[in-house]
Amino acid sequence: MDIFLSQPTDHNHVPNPECIAVIELNNQIKAQAATSDESTSSILHSALRTFPLNAASELPRTEIIMQTICRQRQTPAATSTDGLSDDLKKTYRAEDFLLHEEADVIIFSTKANLSALKHSKHWLLMEHLKYVTNQFSFTIN
Repeated sequence: MDIFLSQPTDHNHVPNPECIAVIELNNQIKAQAATSDESTSSILHSALRTFPLNAASELPRTEIIMQTICRQRQTPAATSTDGLSDDLKKTYRAEDFLLHEEADVIIFSTKANLSALKHSKHWLLMEHLKYVTNQFSFTIN
């Protein structure tokens, strides 16, 4: 069955059937990213396993596909009283990531990372990074 989205214009191209596979891949990736907790690379690799090789030339760069996956992720809903959901307080290895929280000081780190800072000779401080809200003056990277 032929489907026309618009009437032909003076600027026409020969149909490219490989583009259909890319559109289907994008739709599959978006649906999986929105509903699953799998890692970005895992979603990408599982989708590419069934992708036809004859359409591989039409695929966007890997970084673009991974960015598409990240954009489809659901923003975690805040469930605790301090405004952070429980999955943001732990690492993927189930280590505590939110180590300290007060009104004006929040420490996001693992104990191993703090230990590494403790033994480091130099620390780098950056003032007002673009992704840090104005209520926090400094971040340690």
